[in-house]
Amino acid sequence: MTLEIGDLKDSNEFLNLLLNNMDTAVLIAGENLKIHEFNDSFLSLFDRSYDSVLDITFGPASGCVNAVKENKTCGETSACRHCVLRKSLMETFLDDVPVHRKRLERIFYIDGAPIQKYLEFTARPISFRGDKMILVIIYDITEIVQSKKELQQKQAQIDLDLDAAGEIQKSLLPHNAPVIESIKVDWRFEPCQQVGGDIFHLYEEDQTHISAYMLDVCGHGVSAALIAVTAKQFLDNLHGQALMKGYPIQPAEILNKLENEFPFDRFDCYFTIVYVLLNVENGEFTYGCAGHVPPLIMDKNNQLEALNHHGPVIGFGHELPFSQAKTKLKRGERIILYTDGLIDNFGPVGDYNGKENFYSTLRRLGDHPVDRIADGVIAESKLMRNGASPNDDMSLLLIEYAG
Repeated sequence: MTLEIGDLKDSNEFLNLLLNNMDTAVLIAGENLKIHEFNDSFLSLFDRSYDSVLDITFGPASGCVNAVKENKTCGETSACRHCVLRKSLMETFLDDVPVHRKRLERIFYIDGAPIQKYLEFTARPISFRGDKMILVIIYDITEIVQSKKELQQKQAQIDLDLDAAGEIQKSLLPHNAPVIESIKVDWRFEPCQQVGGDIFHLYEEDQTHISAYMLDVCGHGVSAALIAVTAKQFLDNLHGQALMKGYPIQPAEILNKLENEFPFDRFDCYFTIVYVLLNVENGEFTYGCAGHVPPLIMDKNNQLEALNHHGPVIGFGHELPFSQAKTKLKRGERIILYTDGLIDNFGPVGDYNGKENFYSTLRRLGDHPVDRIADGVIAESKLMRNGASPNDDMSLLLIEYAG
């Protein structure tokens, strides 16, 4: 004989199958939280037997730490008046106030051992066997909460590690400007995360030359920072070789060496760089650019000239060697190196006027010393994006040739 679905829904067999195959604990309790009915999941949740639960109150039935330690029933322990479960369920029973997924954190004695449980419970007033009762549904979220806490702990450790990595990265940036009468130097760096892909530096090459570079790795975070640091170590090594030879390496040669050392198929990334070489005695200025935003020259009238000689980014494996260009600085003129993140953050997100805003700010601040210019640029950028954190690393390096 086939049982119709309508008949099945009205049958005790269906209700028992439903209740006892739920992962959620269900119970019916009366006055003072005495348990009258429950499903198998309730027994599994607290590892109890059928006979140990029926017709006793929730505290002893569940192994509530307060009931076990004081050997008392619900409502009689010293902690009952502070119990969120008892208070909520009694309000449901007495005042017909439903409860929806309220949190309970408590130790329960399960198989004789204290176990921290994180539960959520829902309660509804019902009529059962002609008496006023409450239907209680208990969700065990212990694994979810513990997993969340573990993730939070891991994230906290990651944040600490990133902060430490960020400080290490900042330590690799210039600390002191070269003590040379004919130049004045200043810089600013603001990563969009704890660590970033921007890095820059200055070198005293010999008695008549300084060099500087601004490098920007595609992407953000740890992987970009590692590439940036690796590139800096490589450039530091080239600078050491130049000191041993007694003369500086030209920018074009630097870029070609970088291209050979950092192929895309080895590092799975690419970066841009501008490398400059300045004769501090006569102002001769040589530069090479690999996909980077062009360096700027600011004259004594605060007018800007973009130096547009450039090649492709480092890592693309192009066949033609990099080249370089030369110009000559006049007394009082400034070299400005920066990353595209500075332009991108010179205004709110989505503003396409970043470059013009940046240029306008430079011209407005041009009568000030380089340190005041650097401070003013970063402050204006923050003001234009309404104090929001930058969405890309921001770097700025200014070199004034005093002649």
